[in-house]
Amino acid sequence: MKLLNQVILSLALSLSLSFTIATAAESTRTVSPEMATLLKALAEDEPKAGLERVSAYKGSGHPLLTLATAQIHWQLSIASADNDALRLHRESAMRLFSEALQADPTLRQAHIGLAQCAAAREDWITASREAALGVDATYGNRQEVSFLAQTALNAQDWRLASIAAQQGILRFPNDYELRRVELAVLMHANRYDDARQAVWALLDTTPNNVALWRQLAYVDQQTQRNDEALAALEAALLLQPQDNELRRSLADRQLGRGLSRTALATVLPLMTKPLSAAVIADAGLLYTACRAASESGDVAQARAWLAEVPVAQRSRDLHILQARLAIQANDEKDAAAALDTLIAQGEKDPSILAWAGSLAQQRGDLPTAELLYLTASSYDSPAAAAASLRLVALYLSQNRLEDARVTLATHLIKYPTDQQAKTFQAQLDRQLIK
Repeated sequence: MKLLNQVILSLALSLSLSFTIATAAESTRTVSPEMATLLKALAEDEPKAGLERVSAYKGSGHPLLTLATAQIHWQLSIASADNDALRLHRESAMRLFSEALQADPTLRQAHIGLAQCAAAREDWITASREAALGVDATYGNRQEVSFLAQTALNAQDWRLASIAAQQGILRFPNDYELRRVELAVLMHANRYDDARQAVWALLDTTPNNVALWRQLAYVDQQTQRNDEALAALEAALLLQPQDNELRRSLADRQLGRGLSRTALATVLPLMTKPLSAAVIADAGLLYTACRAASESGDVAQARAWLAEVPVAQRSRDLHILQARLAIQANDEKDAAAALDTLIAQGEKDPSILAWAGSLAQQRGDLPTAELLYLTASSYDSPAAAAASLRLVALYLSQNRLEDARVTLATHLIKYPTDQQAKTFQAQLDRQLIK
């Protein structure tokens, strides 16, 4: 699971990597007094003024000056609102960071600069590799270590992301972004018990984070903590009641736990009177709401909601639900109409075809029933096998013994141990003897 690119870009842009004379003094590099004065001035200048100072400088070059100039171009690219200027400054920064490394391969800040440039163009593999060369997780500052961990995460270098996050958390235990990286790594590795602890640690500092509550619901579900998963989704919805997708997800989870009345209460705020165009267009929401109503005993409400949806806009699941609700209401005509619509659309599920055949048989339309049973039995599945036996029973009821014999023989070739088929065979044998 990736963190948002914008988070990493923001971190990259906020890293303060300008070289100061103190940094130079702490290194083993030797600079002339003139160069030391220039580097100190550049560290204090605004980027635009610093670039002008570099342009006016006529002395000899130095890797530290190249690095400082690259950093100035990088800062100007950040501040630039003009795309062309941004591109030119970024290209200059990349070129100069590379030149600084060619002159002095030990300049880790140049690697970090290249990593920042790569992150800005979302080249995460390059960004993570350069960051790994430039950031020392043992001694780097909080921003640098977090930048390394997040670029590694976005590059899907899980090992590097894990190491950077773990070392970073040891040094900066309260760093939120490092703990988010740790969570992402644990989720990727399916270490759900550990991920659960990581989520709770984040929630301790950001209890109003809806995404974290949803992640907690997920890891709770993965670790068979179903009641806790439900509670986590409820907490998320309390924080973000306008999130319709979250509301529906919670209702689905409640239905799965047999809490149909609770699910109906959850989804009811979305079911406007009359239904809005947005609700009518949301087949998933309608399905959840109608299921919740019917399983709560209010079949009439579920059917009323479905009736507001034009037939052409109903999904396959809604047509099937319509048929089921119609059967519950003893409205076989409406059930048949729903299944007929599916069949006209090319339905291939043998259980649906057999169901439609059964309804046709009940209303006395035997030719249609026979055709539907035949079509259903042509597939290879348990539902198709059941349809084949329905067809045999239909033939026997019409005393079409030869059709029954052929159909049953074909069935037994495919399903030689079917006990119900053997019962039909015995019945057929008795009738043939007569």
